[in-house]
Amino acid sequence: MRPSQPTRRPETARSRDDREERLETPSAEELDVMERHLAALPVHSGGRADMDRETGVLLIRADPPGQGLDYAAAVRWSGDEWAARLADVQRRARQEGRWPSLLVADGLTRPTDLAVRLADAGWTKLVGETTLWARRPATVPHLDPSLRLEAVTERTAADHEDLERGIFGLPAWSSTARLEGLTAGVRDGSLRAFLIRSSGAPVAVARLSLRGGSAGLYGIGVRPYRRRQGLGGLVTAIAMRAALARGGRLVWLSVEDGNTAARTLYERLGFQPGFGWSRWMAPSR
Repeated sequence: MRPSQPTRRPETARSRDDREERLETPSAEELDVMERHLAALPVHSGGRADMDRETGVLLIRADPPGQGLDYAAAVRWSGDEWAARLADVQRRARQEGRWPSLLVADGLTRPTDLAVRLADAGWTKLVGETTLWARRPATVPHLDPSLRLEAVTERTAADHEDLERGIFGLPAWSSTARLEGLTAGVRDGSLRAFLIRSSGAPVAVARLSLRGGSAGLYGIGVRPYRRRQGLGGLVTAIAMRAALARGGRLVWLSVEDGNTAARTLYERLGFQPGFGWSRWMAPSR
């Protein structure tokens, strides 16, 4: 009997030693898609996203105004036109009864120093975050057998929304629009949501938004009394694998600056920095 030949790994197989593999950094096009997807996440919570030719920006809107979902993004203005375009954005927002607000992405927004110009004009920075990306799914950890993972359906969407609202301290009045957006996204396939139960009780959630070939994770949260037990890593790893299993080249998420615990968790799962972004609000007049 002839001895069997050793099995050869395909040339396209990834290295068994992660240290030998240097992941390709996102292209300019991928970063642009990430920013636009990030800006459009409110569509899953009752908002809408439309490219506005008049001002040359992506307008994010919610009705009624004032829900924190009203801003302009994907700003690509030339150095000569930025002041006029900014004035148009402010005028447009105020005419609609909305407070002018802009999302500024480091290295993507044009002009590149728009944040400095906004600050000089009296605008206020509301929040700063950093997007992180990964091209390889994380290993799903083995945890307590009493845990149960659910892919959220229209039937269980209310459980997910209720837990998510409690974790993030969202106002009760936003529940209807958020639940409708979640249900619609699950129905049409633009959104996947994950719910982890412990002995039947919902304890952790995550969302996977799918838009224009881009896969973004957000709304990752764990009940306060169950934190630091591995549930955040578990639900994130599951959502990562679901995102990359669709054939996309990368998955991304965004973490608030200063949230060291979350940043450390995501980096441990293989996420790397993409670009920083901030949201700015105009002065009263």
